Amino acid sequence: MTRARCTLSDESGLALIQMAFTLPVLLLFTGLAVDSGRAYLVKAQLSKAVDGAALGAARMLNSGNPRSEAAKIFNANFPPGYLGVTSLTDAMSDPGFYEMHTIEETGVNVVTIRAQAVIPTTFMRLGSFNEVTVVSSGEAQRRMVDLSLVLDVSGSIGGDWPAVRDAARAFVDAFDQRGDRMSLVTYGYGARVLDEMPASRGFDKAKLKADIPNNLPGGTTAMPEGIYRGWDELRTVSNGQQSGLRIIVLFTDGSGNVAPARWDGGTPKGLFTTDFPKRLPDPGNITTDRPQISGLYHSVTGVQSPTWTFTPPRWDSPQTHPSAPYMPETSAHTVHRSGGIPETFPWQSGGLRVDGSPQSTRRALRNYNVVVGKFPADVWNLRNGVTNLTEIIADAARSDDSGDYRIRIFTIGMGSLVRLRLGTIPETSESVLMRVANDIRSPDFDAGQVEGKYYHAATAADIGPVFQTLQNQIIRLSK
Repeated sequence: MTRARCTLSDESGLALIQMAFTLPVLLLFTGLAVDSGRAYLVKAQLSKAVDGAALGAARMLNSGNPRSEAAKIFNANFPPGYLGVTSLTDAMSDPGFYEMHTIEETGVNVVTIRAQAVIPTTFMRLGSFNEVTVVSSGEAQRRMVDLSLVLDVSGSIGGDWPAVRDAARAFVDAFDQRGDRMSLVTYGYGARVLDEMPASRGFDKAKLKADIPNNLPGGTTAMPEGIYRGWDELRTVSNGQQSGLRIIVLFTDGSGNVAPARWDGGTPKGLFTTDFPKRLPDPGNITTDRPQISGLYHSVTGVQSPTWTFTPPRWDSPQTHPSAPYMPETSAHTVHRSGGIPETFPWQSGGLRVDGSPQSTRRALRNYNVVVGKFPADVWNLRNGVTNLTEIIADAARSDDSGDYRIRIFTIGMGSLVRLRLGTIPETSESVLMRVANDIRSPDFDAGQVEGKYYHAATAADIGPVFQTLQNQIIRLSK
């Protein structure tokens, strides 16, 4: 009996000794699990905060203060004291929190956000581990932009011009004057480059905004020449220096109505015809059943010389003016800054589609004269030729593979005129602008080219929000 009790006592004592050694170890491992779990949650939230801050800063590289935007987003996603954190990177003052550098070869801006948080431990203190430091970093990239802004300044815009002007200036203000490039083209009787595309990165934002005309210059709608000059400006940036996004933004309130060619055998000039047939509602009284033909307008200055006007009896009349009885075989564009850009285009193409049919069939020129080898310069052919040419030049710009990156086109149509069915088919200017942009909503969308988009501003009050929507779209593409 005595021996048994002594043995039991010895075993109990041994168990107590073993427990004394193992309990701290068990507590340490338990504490490790608890503290590690808390550190994991802190790490996840910290990663979310730095990622959001990096994206926010990248969005603000065009304007505002990207560092302040990053700090605001970071602090909103990781509040002080989160899960007992006692020390956290100061997003506003810590020099290591925000970093931005540009990859010159690709024109990509890289924003990096780094932060750390210190968590006091609980059970791990038993092992002399009093705190855990959690570190996280996030990165966001933003491609720089080369953008040609091409603005219709024709007289039909009228009293809506201040809204267009202010919206365009706000749009320009959203781009980075240190990294992006921008040119400004306006078109009316002719097309003018008011601000050339800079060769190096950056642009004079204040000058470009001021160059958007304060008052409406007025004129016709030389849309083909406007697109041509916007395309040419993008091409002036040397290969290896171009931004990852090359964009033309075209604004109009109507449809192209000026045919640029060597009408008098010399300098390219434009021949103008008014919109037809008469359609309602037509608040500006723009459309007519008896459209005029007038000329000739210098392709840049818009100066009319010689000056003449001819009004046929109907829009489908085959009559022409003696000063321009036939259309030259091709269009003509001799004012440009880039080398290698085409200077002539056909008046119709069998390769492009209009509502699923070849352009040269659906919107064909008529009454070809086999003796002179030309089409008559009547209202029918002028309208079809200009509309075809608008789409042909836009297609050439989107197909241009001479640069580092393909060109993307966005179009904006304002008001009711762009939705009237005009011309010989008839058709809306909206449908043409969708083809110009290669909008996926168009039945003639080309999946082999970069996709753009058409936007409609129903009234002048809508033009600001439309420009803002387009700006957001470009920013999304630049990420």
